[in-house]
Amino acid sequence: MNAPKRGADRGLRRGGFVKLFAAVTFAALAAAATAAAQTPDCPCPVPPGPPPVWFGKAELSFLSTSGNTDTSSLGGALELNYNPKPWLFTLKGSVLHAATDGITTAETYTASAKASRDLTERVDVFVGGGWLRNRFSGIQNLWNFDGGAGYKLVNGPAHFLRVEGGVGYTSEQDIVVGIIAPYDNYANVRAALNYKWQFTKTASFTNDFTYLMDLSDTSNWFITDKAAISVAISKIFALQASWTLLYRNEPPLRDLGPPPSTFSKTDTATAVGLLAKF
Repeated sequence: MNAPKRGADRGLRRGGFVKLFAAVTFAALAAAATAAAQTPDCPCPVPPGPPPVWFGKAELSFLSTSGNTDTSSLGGALELNYNPKPWLFTLKGSVLHAATDGITTAETYTASAKASRDLTERVDVFVGGGWLRNRFSGIQNLWNFDGGAGYKLVNGPAHFLRVEGGVGYTSEQDIVVGIIAPYDNYANVRAALNYKWQFTKTASFTNDFTYLMDLSDTSNWFITDKAAISVAISKIFALQASWTLLYRNEPPLRDLGPPPSTFSKTDTATAVGLLAKF
C-alpha cells in the first residue's frame, strides 16, 4: 500500500525540480537579454571630437603647351583659418602667372585678411581688408578696407549660402597709358555671396562672388567671382577645376591711339590643379 505513495512523491519532486529549473533558466535569459539591450555592440564607435581650431587649404595648378606656340600657366593659393568660436580669423593669398613664348601675358596677385564674430547661428559681424594687383587689367594696387554684417540664408549639410554687406574705404592706383597714376581714394560699399553645394560625399561646388562700388562715382565698380568643382581623391587631397572672373566697369586708358583704347573690362582665368586641405 506504501509503494504508490512513494511513486507519487517522486513524481511531485520531479515536477517541482522541472518547474524550478525552468524558472531559473527564464530568469537567466531575461537578465542576459536586458544586459544585451543596454550594452552597445562592439567595436563601439568613437564619438566625434570637437571641430579643429586651425584649418585651411592650399591650391596648386600648372598648365604647359608646346608646338607652334609655347604657353605656360602657374597658379597657387593659400587659405588659413583660426576659429576660437564665436570668432573666425581668415587669411588668404593667391598668385597667377601666364606666359606665351616667354613673354608674360597675365599676372595677378591677391591677399586678404578678415575677422568675424557670430552673434547668432545665422548672423555675424566682420571687419576686413584686401589687396589686388592685376597690371594686365590696369590695376597697379587696389586696397580695400570695410566692415559690415553677414547672414546665413542656408546652413545645411548639402547646401550653404551666406550673404554679406558693408561699407568701407578704397585706395585705387591705376596704370594709365603705361604710367602708374597717383592713388584715388574713396568710400565704398561692398556686397558678397558665398555658396557651397556638397552634391556627393566626395564632390562639391563652390562659388564666391563680390561686388565693390565707388560711392563718389557709382559708375566705377568691380565684380570678382570664383566658381570651382572639387573631387576628393583622399582625406587630404582633391582635384579641382576653377574659373575666376574680374570685371571692371570703368577700366583706365591703355593707349592714346588713334583711336584711344582702354583695358578690357573682363579678365578671366581657368585652372585645373590639386587642392590640399589641412
